[in-house]
Amino acid sequence: MPNIMFRQQEDGLYGYIAKRDLESRVSSIEFSSEECWGGRIELETGETYYLEPMDKMPRLPATVRVKRAAE
Repeated sequence: MPNIMFRQQEDGLYGYIAKRDLESRVSSIEFSSEECWGGRIELETGETYYLEPMDKMPRLPATVRVKRAAE
């Protein structure tokens, strides 16, 4: 299970995977509100991950452990 660091930039949300030295823009996130954040996350590279939904959006930048999502 990789760790992804999420950070907000002017043009959107980005995820960085340190083990692969890969940074990519988040193209979609299943839940993205103040009350619920996470779920299925897709990067512009086409990779998908699953983050157990959180009760609230974390303060960014934030590093979280995710699972690879089933296709």
